[in-house]
Amino acid sequence: MTQLQEPPADRFCDLVMKGGITSGVVYPKAIELLSRHYRFNGIGGTSAGAIAAAVTAAAEYRRRCTDSPAGFELLSKIPDELGGKLASGKSRLLSLFQPQPKMRRLFFVLTKALNCGSTSERIFNIVAGLLLAYWPATLGALVTAVSVGAWGLGWLAAALVLVFISLGWIGWWVYRDITQQMVANDFGLCTGLTEDEKGEALTPWLHALIQKAAGLPENRPLTFGQLWEAPGFPPKWLQMPANTAPRSIDLQMFSTNLSHGRPYIFPLPEADPLPTQFRNRERLYFKEEEMKRCLPPDVVAWMVEKSTPYTLEPGRDGKDPPTSAADGRRTLPDPQDFPVLLAARMSLSFPFLFTAIPLHAIDHDPPKNRQFRQCWFSDGGISSNFPMHLFDDLVPMWPTFGINLEPKVEERGLVFLPKKYDQGYGERWNHFAEQVEPASKLGGFLGAIVSTMQNWNDNSLSRMPGVRDRVARVRFNNNEGGMNLNMEDRLISNIAGRGVEAVQELVERFASTSTTGAQADGWDEHRFVRLNLLHKMLEARAHGIVGALDSKCVHATDFRILILNMRAARDQEGAPKSPPGYDNPMTQEDQQELDRFVTALKSLAQAMANPAQSVPFKPIPVPELRVRPPL
Repeated sequence: MTQLQEPPADRFCDLVMKGGITSGVVYPKAIELLSRHYRFNGIGGTSAGAIAAAVTAAAEYRRRCTDSPAGFELLSKIPDELGGKLASGKSRLLSLFQPQPKMRRLFFVLTKALNCGSTSERIFNIVAGLLLAYWPATLGALVTAVSVGAWGLGWLAAALVLVFISLGWIGWWVYRDITQQMVANDFGLCTGLTEDEKGEALTPWLHALIQKAAGLPENRPLTFGQLWEAPGFPPKWLQMPANTAPRSIDLQMFSTNLSHGRPYIFPLPEADPLPTQFRNRERLYFKEEEMKRCLPPDVVAWMVEKSTPYTLEPGRDGKDPPTSAADGRRTLPDPQDFPVLLAARMSLSFPFLFTAIPLHAIDHDPPKNRQFRQCWFSDGGISSNFPMHLFDDLVPMWPTFGINLEPKVEERGLVFLPKKYDQGYGERWNHFAEQVEPASKLGGFLGAIVSTMQNWNDNSLSRMPGVRDRVARVRFNNNEGGMNLNMEDRLISNIAGRGVEAVQELVERFASTSTTGAQADGWDEHRFVRLNLLHKMLEARAHGIVGALDSKCVHATDFRILILNMRAARDQEGAPKSPPGYDNPMTQEDQQELDRFVTALKSLAQAMANPAQSVPFKPIPVPELRVRPPL
């Protein structure tokens, strides 16, 4: 086995990868190249990006534990594997998508619509697919039409009968398959589990790949806790806060809880180690029989082993369902025992292609008689398909790289990384209105609506200063990536090569030795921009902070008095009262700490609000500091 170049033990980067179904073949070779220059600390992704993130984390875990790059070598071979053919003649890539038996008709229609050059061609192929997939209805309509013509009613009437009966019968059958069979199959065509003995489906294939990359047996799935506790972090130069447990390999993946209408980041937050009255509402439960529909047996067995049956906690009578209502529900494994595969499967549940993942939570809206309700988790890309913010610090210690996937831009290269500060913030255009065919225009208009709802936040962030310069943009032709499930090996190889080119650009910009110093010019420039950016964002908020902290702020209690009042508060019995967010009454030490914070904050804000202290840095576009959830 060839020994690959290894980076310094204390040289880290973070990596975030965008979702895109089969577009994910861009990542493996690119990651292997990046691993020669950096060790990975934060790794994040969504959908297909989550697949790459999971395997990257597994390979980094193996490298940290054994000093072996074998996991990354395995990763780099994936495009070649997926470009191969099975004995049946089907491509290895397409074989990963295996429909349930009752979903085969709809899946056949889907595959007929792939790799079409125009809307007209796609419509023709869909119609042909429907006629072939639902052949009994087609045959019945044809027999009926021939009978009408033979009875002397005319062949025009026969043709009309053929059209209308075909539409009616096939339409009814499709409606039944979608509303009954697909819904019963957890809203998807494929569970991800193997249905064809000639080749593994996506989930068992991914499970085996993660375990091999990590150097672990398949019956003990890789967990987030193993990643967090991998050796080699923190580096000696990094001083961590007291009572902080650093995550050696910090893998994070998005999934979308459709029942709650918001994204979740897996793994879920760890429980507070200290007793507290403030409970985290992200308490999720699972049923073993439901997990068996979407996960390999070894992973389900692990989840059962690392979980406990639901039981009503002391003091929660009337607030939570009784133990008798558990119906086989079990607590999800704690974050440190949570299987990486499950998080990846929850993130890649592309709507209708893959089944959603059913978990359960307590509905706290009713004041009494609260019940369990199913939470349906689908593709993370529904809510954030390119979460570049995952590992951001206000001033970075090491770079957070992103690999973005986007459509081809005419007269532009297929790989782009900004080299100057005034590059890369142009708008991403959707040219749907320039389509020639009206059907294509309408389809493009509807697609643009969905794309905007899905990607506006990610698109806005990727244009920001201090972000765009570390995002390598890889562009795809219409017949590449996405829903093109049956790409030829030539296309897969081309896409993988494009990923390598993107990483070469990042390495040259951020990792190559500068001509003027030890650090690369791009890394120095990035840190300089981020420092100025922080200054500008604080400066923009300084006036508001100064006004809010001023004792003359009208219709508001001065903060020093407010803090004192909170400490002196008493309940109806005269006992000390806990302030909002405190488990216990405020102590003198708490009061003094808040007073020190107010003094320091006021001093900083006053300095930042002084026009003489401003710097001439021009942020384009202009960002803001905001209070918002980590999602």
